[in-house]
Amino acid sequence: MRQSARGMTLLEMMLAIAVMGLVGLGTTGMMSALTTGMVEQHDARSSMLRAGLSQARFSSYVSRCRCLLDLEETQLVLWLEDADGDNAIDGTEVRWISWEAAIGAVTIRWVADETGGILEDPYADPANVDWWSELAGLQQMAGLKSGSLTLVSGVAGWTFATDLLTSPDARRAEAMNRRTVEATYELDIADTRIEHCLGDSIRMHDPPDGGDS
Repeated sequence: MRQSARGMTLLEMMLAIAVMGLVGLGTTGMMSALTTGMVEQHDARSSMLRAGLSQARFSSYVSRCRCLLDLEETQLVLWLEDADGDNAIDGTEVRWISWEAAIGAVTIRWVADETGGILEDPYADPANVDWWSELAGLQQMAGLKSGSLTLVSGVAGWTFATDLLTSPDARRAEAMNRRTVEATYELDIADTRIEHCLGDSIRMHDPPDGGDS
């Protein structure tokens, strides 16, 4: 005689619901982990791309400069080139680099002599020049045009590797003898702050007359 079919008992139904719930939780957890992994991978890739771009932009100035003129924790001054070939520094050959905390960017500044005769006289003693005060003065002079460019944006923090020197003159003299520049900085990627390091060497270290080579 054929046994008559019966429906699910309450216990069987509860077991089935519990199994389905566990499967759902497992699937949700797996999808969440997969999504998180994809986001983290994207953030890491974005961070490395931005770090590489930061290194390239920074190196384009440091690697080809003649020497540093000053170096502090958040700012750097360099003699970019000897444009007139006199082995001496004039204001149009200097570049000022600084981290601007208010805008979260590293900026480079310069001045141009539109008349061609204002900045002809070179600096006789670069180690004794307060270069940031000099920039402020040059920006106010008639006939000179100042410019700026953002090297790195989205910077949450920036610190150059420096020596602890109390005298500004000693600091600038030491900077002129340095052959490398290193910095530690933080980039904001999405909701994550990631620390990076960069550095480069001055390929043709050649201070002006009177400096050590």
